[in-house]
This record gives sequence, structure tokens and C-alpha cells, in this order.
Amino acid sequence: MGAKNKKASADAVYAKKTVKSANPFDNTAAQSSKRGQNPFDVHVNKEKFKILGRICKHDRGMPGVSRAKALQKRAQTLGQQFAVKNKTNRFKDNRIGKHLSGDQLTESVMNARYLAEKMSQVRQSQKAETFNLNDDELLTHRGQTLEEIEQYRDERSDDEELDDEGLDADFTSAAHFGGDGDTVQDRQTAIEEMIAEQKRRKNEIVKEKDEVYELTEKLDANYKLLLPLVAKATKDEQDAKPPPDAYDRLLKEMIFEPRGSVTDKLINPDELAKQEAARLEKLEAERLRRMRADGEEEEEASINQPKHRSADDLDDGYGYLAGGDDEGDDTLAYDLDGNLGTHLNGKKNIAAEQENDEENGEEESDGEEEEDSDDGSDSDVDNLSDLKESDSESEAEVESTLQSSKKKPQREKPSVSMDTSIPFTIKMPKTYEDFTALLSKHAVPQQATIVERIIKCNHPKLEGVNRENVVKLYSFLLQYLKDLFEDASDQDIRGHFQLLSQLMPHLYDLTQLNPERMSNTLLEVIKEKYGEFRKNHKTYPSLDTLVYFKLVANLYSTSDFRHPVVTPCFIFMQHILSRARVRTRQEISMGLFLVSVVLEFVSQSKRLLPAVFNFLQGILHMSIPKRDVQQLEITAPFERDGPLSKLLTLPANSKECKDLESQPLQSVDLVTQTITPDFKVRALDATLLLIKEALQLVEEHVGACYLAKPFLRLLVRLPLDSYPEHVQLHHKEATQLAEKLAKQKMKRLAPAERKPKALRLLEPRFEAVYDDKRRPKMSKAKEERAKLLHKIKREKKGAIREIRRDTAFVQELKLKQTLQSDKERHEKVKRIYQEASVQQGELNELARSKKKKKF
Repeated sequence: MGAKNKKASADAVYAKKTVKSANPFDNTAAQSSKRGQNPFDVHVNKEKFKILGRICKHDRGMPGVSRAKALQKRAQTLGQQFAVKNKTNRFKDNRIGKHLSGDQLTESVMNARYLAEKMSQVRQSQKAETFNLNDDELLTHRGQTLEEIEQYRDERSDDEELDDEGLDADFTSAAHFGGDGDTVQDRQTAIEEMIAEQKRRKNEIVKEKDEVYELTEKLDANYKLLLPLVAKATKDEQDAKPPPDAYDRLLKEMIFEPRGSVTDKLINPDELAKQEAARLEKLEAERLRRMRADGEEEEEASINQPKHRSADDLDDGYGYLAGGDDEGDDTLAYDLDGNLGTHLNGKKNIAAEQENDEENGEEESDGEEEEDSDDGSDSDVDNLSDLKESDSESEAEVESTLQSSKKKPQREKPSVSMDTSIPFTIKMPKTYEDFTALLSKHAVPQQATIVERIIKCNHPKLEGVNRENVVKLYSFLLQYLKDLFEDASDQDIRGHFQLLSQLMPHLYDLTQLNPERMSNTLLEVIKEKYGEFRKNHKTYPSLDTLVYFKLVANLYSTSDFRHPVVTPCFIFMQHILSRARVRTRQEISMGLFLVSVVLEFVSQSKRLLPAVFNFLQGILHMSIPKRDVQQLEITAPFERDGPLSKLLTLPANSKECKDLESQPLQSVDLVTQTITPDFKVRALDATLLLIKEALQLVEEHVGACYLAKPFLRLLVRLPLDSYPEHVQLHHKEATQLAEKLAKQKMKRLAPAERKPKALRLLEPRFEAVYDDKRRPKMSKAKEERAKLLHKIKREKKGAIREIRRDTAFVQELKLKQTLQSDKERHEKVKRIYQEASVQQGELNELARSKKKKKF
């Protein structure tokens, strides 16, 4: 017994040691954490060079511990997978469904096997739920969980309350305990009495509800009878109130104004063009109907027809604000101040309708094209504001448009021979002759309306419309302007400029529809004009060329450094002002017109065009009276002496020019040759204003003093005795500005200022430290791609390393499994040999015993 106890205690100690050392990695990690790191287990990664700012994460490490953790993790993952490899706990019966289609795997066989698999899963789940005590199934009662029911809410009906009231203490004592000793009552009698009491209470409640309903109906009927009196009293109270102030009136207008719904959305250009075309087609149909006098009988019948009443009319005295035909229509409505009770008078509405009919009749008599004039006339004036402001002091056509814009545009009545009916839908003319014939039938204000409707009906966004129509129309308009201004007379020049001002917005719209094609078309025209000018560069070009310059100023951006259309025009105007000779009234007016256009070109960029200053100096030179022996220096194309040098001089003490009023240049000056005294005054006045504007533009330039000094020596010699007061005033302003700029001095050229060298301080000198890796300079995108490729390469190497380690771990498991199986096989063979040797010994012993018996 003592030996056995000692052996058991030894086995227990050995088992404890075996349990402690079952996981040597955990034991090593625990021991290392207790007593600290073993210096022999720490591996140090040395670097050849220490680089400033580089952080090395793996300079110190414990490879033994890391390897042990990795082996443990692989044992829990790959080891478990390897252990259950080629093993399953399910039995897959392939005999299911074999009788349906033999050896073929059909849909019926698959359905049968799927059904069998589902049934097996259900059986397994039922077996698992048999011993599952932690069931998470929610228990409900009448659609509510127990948690919701246990909120101690007593939500019962009136009938349930009556039932509970019947179960009082008396009933309970009588039913359960037999009641008192004096009044002995059986159980059945008590229950019958309780039922009778419940019925009686229910009848009383129903009767009370019926009485309340009857009283409510009676009260509603009496309220309807009192409603008119209440409305009248409300009206009296409103009449007694003081009139609302401006704030209350504005507040009510904001309350009752229509509001946009969520479905309202912005209309894109395509839909807008389609709507505009549909509107014009509708107006054209109405115009044709009115022209043919169709529908007059229908209008008369509608006037005599009685007033329509809606089926939803409640006869409550309220109505909508629509003009009725009955006199004394006292319909209750809201007025403009938001007050209730204003009565609409049918007579006023009829009078308003008569006034509208009269206005419509006047518009039809003046021409039906005026129906769309509101969209064009005001916009034309607004879009040409720059045209009128920049040239108001120098050119005739701009002044005429400026004067017309200040007043309300008056409609010019066409002659009797002209056709005053303008269709709302106009097809694109096929040839230029058809286009001019279409415009010649109408007056100047109506021609802009025709062009506008042609653009709207041939918009490129419309379906079935050729996109080349707008380009053709743009070419037609340029040719039409050329024909108008090329041989314009004194009587027609003013009307031509008015037409140009009205066509300018439409030309801008056409340019925006196809900017490239339109710009190329206009540029080809300007190139053609420049080729004609080079043949005779000493003569001013025709008036239509100057009109094209004004067109460019209004259609394109003139402040760009280089522009495909503006830059050639800028050079063309420079050549005209510097080469063409000035000899007549027309050439002086054209030169001042070009100067005003050039100043409009450079109003934003403030560039310098030398020909402008030279031309203005030449006009001043022509206005100064000179003796034969006195000469002033002037640059070509102007002459220093001769009759042309005194072309704009006035006689001394001229009283007729002294009393002239302030007038800008007129449109007639562009087509007239003879020079009159009043033109001399107007030309000098416009020149002084342009000198002031030009000097203001170059006021910030470095060499402004050299530009102002030539003007100053000419302004001083100009006699002012024969000129009116406004010319003297403008002369004084220009002289003061020139003197101010002439006093400025140019700064001497000097090298750029250098920063002083800083003193040497005791501060560390930071130098750029580069690693030995030579990387080429790359763009940001290429650098990001290189970083990603480097990360991918690094992750790929790490993945390959892990795969190799996993493969080595699996191979080691396979080797252990093979060695274990070989060991078991060797032990089995050894045991078999041992058993066989024992049997052989027994046989040998038996044989020997038999031999002994024989002997």
C-alpha cells in the first residue's frame, strides 16, 4: 500500500509539470515578462549610417518570442484546419432521387436532395432546442410583448369599467363567502342582480349620449341662423378700425401673394426656345384669325351669354376677382389692402374692359407688330448704354441714340403704301435679295422686330431647324449694314443709326449662338475692308467700315491682351489715324469717331495708342490761327503750313459763334464735306473732351508727362475769344489736367533693391541631408504611383514570406503525422513479432514435451 501511494503522488507531480509545460511559448513569455527581457533574446539591427529624422521601428526586437507567437497562431488556425482535413460529420446519401432519373443529375433529383437536407437540418435544430434553456424567443399576448404589457397602463373601455364596478365588495362577499348571516342569499341570485344592474347602467349611458347629440344638432342649427349677424358685426368692426399703415399693407400683400411650388424649376435654353416658338405660332394664328374677321360672332355670343356658375358654388357670398357683366354685382372679396368686405362693381369692370379694348384697337391701328415691341425696345436701349455713353461728345450717331434713349421712344407711323402686318412666324429667307425685300416693306422700328422673330423661329435648339440659318442671317445683316452706310445720304443717316442701335442686341444674340462661325464671318469682312484700304491708304474708308468697328466694340471683349477679332481692328484703326489725310468735314468727323471707338476699346485695359494722341494734337493744330512766318511742329498726316493747317480756325471776335449752344457732333457730319462755323465749334469742343478722357486713361502711366506736354503747348496758343462759354470751360479743364500730368517726373532707372545681408548669429545651420538613393524628379501623379507600387511590392514580399512559413508549418505537421503513423506501425509490428515469438516458444515447448513422452 505504501508503494502504491508513493507512485500515485509521483504521477500527480509529473502531471502537474506536464500541464505547466504544455505550452512552452506561453511559459517563456510569462517568465520573460516577470523577470524582464533576457539580453541574449534581444536582437539589435545595426545601421551603417544614421540618418537624421528617420524613425526605425525594427531596430530592437525579440525574434524568439515573435516566432513562438507566430507558431502558436498557426497551430490554432492552420493546425486545426489540417486536423479536420478530409473529415466530415455528415452522411451524404447519393441514393436519394436515383429512382427518378437513374444516374443523371436532373432538377427533380436536386430538389429531392435539397428537401432531404432541409429535413435533416430541421431535425438537428429540434434536437439542439430540446436542451436549450436560454431561449431568446419573444412571448406576446394579443400582438404585444410582455415588456409592453408590464407598463401598468389601464386602457379599458367604458363597458369594461362598468363590469369592474359591478364586482364590488358586496358582490364578492356574497358570491364567495355567502354574505352576512342576516341576509342569506344564494350565488345565482346575486349574479342575476348584478347583470340587471349592468343593463340598467348601459341604458342610462346610451340615453345620455342621445340627448347630447340632439343638443349639438340644435346648437349647430341656431349657429347657422346667427352666422349672417356675426358676419355683419365683423364687417362693422372692420369699418370702425383705422386704416392700416404701410407696414400692415405690405405684410398682407406678402401673405396673399402667390408662392412657387416645389415642382417649379428653371427652364433650360432648349425648352425656352421651344416655348418661345410655340408662343409665336399661337400669336400668328390669332393674328390671322383677327385679320380674316373670324370668331366675331362667337365673341358676341359669349358677351350675351349669362354668367357661368360653378357646381361647387356654396352661395356663401364669396367669389373670385373676375369682371362680371351684371351691374351691381356685390360679390364679397378682398381688396388690394387685404380687407374683407369690398364689393366688386360690374360697371367698373366693364369700363376697364372698354379701356383695354380701346388700347388694343390703337395698337392694331399702329401695327400689330407692337405686341412684341416691349421685349425689344427697352432691351435695345439698355444693351446699348455703352454705345451712347462713350461717344456722346464726339460722334453723330451716338448722340442721336443718346437723345432718343432719354425720351420715351415714339412710334413712327408707316406710310400708307407699306404693309403693316408682321407675321409672328417668319421663315428664313433663302437669298439676300429676299431678305432685303422683306425688310424694305416695313419701317425702321419694325425691321428690328422682323429680325428678332426670324431668330426665334430659326433657333438652333428647335427640332427640324437647320443650324446654318443663323450663320446665314448674320451674313445677311452684315451685308445689309454695309449697303445702308456705304452710300448713306443726309436724310437717311439718322434713321440708319437708329436701326443699328435696335439691331445691336440681336447681333449679340446671334454671336452667342455660334461664336466661332460668327467671329470668322465678321473677321473676313474686316480683312476685306483692310485690303481695300491698303490700295489707297491716304483716304479714309467708307462709313460702313467704321460701323463694323463699333459693332466689334459692343459684341466682343476689348480688354483681352490678344483677341482674334479685336486685335486686328485695333491695328486697322491705328493705320487709319496715322496714314489717312484730313481735309474735309467728313474726314474730321470720321477721325473723331475712330478716336472715341479706340478710347472705348482701351477703357478697361488702359493701353496706349500713339495715333490717337497725334490725331487730337492735329485737330488742335488746325484750330489755331497761324501767321505765314509762324509754324508749329506737327506730325503727319497733318501739315505744318498751308490752307489745311488753318481748316478749323475761326475769325477773330466772331459774335455768331459766341452765342452757340452746346451741341455734340451730329450724324450729318459723317456724310457732309463742307465746313461751317458751327461745325468748327462742335469739332473743337469734342476734341477737348476727348483730350481730357485720353489723358485720364494714361494718368497712371510712367511717361504721362511726355504725352501731356505737346497738348499743353497747343492749348496755350488756342484763342478763346470767339468760342462760346462751354468750349472755354472744357478748354480750362483739359489745360489743368495737362499741366498736372506735365509736372510729373519719371523715375530714374535703378537696380532692384537688395535685402541687407543679415548678421552672423549663433544659430545652427540647417543643411539638407539626402540619402544615397538617387531618385529622378517626377510629377505628383507619378510620385503617388511610385509610392503605391513600392507599397504593393513590399506587401507582396511579406505575403510570399508568410505563405512560405505557412507551407513550412504544414509540411512539418505532415512530417509529424507521417512519423507518428510510422511509429505506430513499428510498434504494432513489434508487438506482432513479440506475440508470434511467444507463440513460437509455446509451440517449441509443446514439441519438446511430446518428444520426451516418446522416449
